[in-house]
Amino acid sequence: RGLDEATADAAIDRGFASVAAIHRLMSFHEPGSELSRLNREAASRKVAVDPRTLEVLRLSVTVAEASAGVFDPTIAPWLVAWEYLPSPADAPLPQAGATWRDIDLDDDGVRYRRPLWIDLGGIAKGYAVDAAFEAMALPPEVEACVDAGGDLRVQGPRPQRVVLNAPAQQPEALPLLELTDGAVASSTGFAARRRHERRWVSPHLHGGRRRPAPVERFASVVAPRCAVADALTKVALAAGPDAAATYRHFDATAHLFSQGIGWHTVGRLA
Repeated sequence: RGLDEATADAAIDRGFASVAAIHRLMSFHEPGSELSRLNREAASRKVAVDPRTLEVLRLSVTVAEASAGVFDPTIAPWLVAWEYLPSPADAPLPQAGATWRDIDLDDDGVRYRRPLWIDLGGIAKGYAVDAAFEAMALPPEVEACVDAGGDLRVQGPRPQRVVLNAPAQQPEALPLLELTDGAVASSTGFAARRRHERRWVSPHLHGGRRRPAPVERFASVVAPRCAVADALTKVALAAGPDAAATYRHFDATAHLFSQGIGWHTVGRLA
């Protein structure tokens, strides 16, 4: 709201083009993506990458360090074993013990200290939302929203209401957020849960312990940037309230729901 139709359509087209570019660069599923090339080649040589890929990798390492490894972009082997991701073609098998600490980054490119598989599914969608906003280049008085399905960013003079749609709850019992000029990401493993070797798993796990996150937990994280909010939902699902210092480090607030415990809020606004 607040733009003429032609200008708004052009801005929206720029936003969609930016999201498509992020997908082409960072998709784990696409063999031709830049991320897939890294998983094939970066253990044997330094690989030059697009500045956007490098920015997401740097943020991933920053979140991994701040969370003591709860967030770790090198968890892809577990997601492949649990059949949430395809096995990457022609990539060397990951070495046991490889973690985010084995990713070397500089302005010239990316090198893995040992074979590993990176998946950016826990952060790249949020980054794409931020990139869409940057590409649209909207005046601050324009009201706008980019919603990528669980990853949301808004701007404008009026607050936007967001339902925290925790699993197995009555609609009338669900809380609401009011969001102004910020981002929120929400995630749960409940709908995607499955049995693997007699335990429940989901697409989320504790990076340091390499164990599934509780599948019944729901997390919504509010942060200035959607990429940060997206990454911190993975921390919230795996570590819950124990990661309060991590949320505060990024000026973020986590709203958590667990069966039998209910709602609680930790982080900046708690």
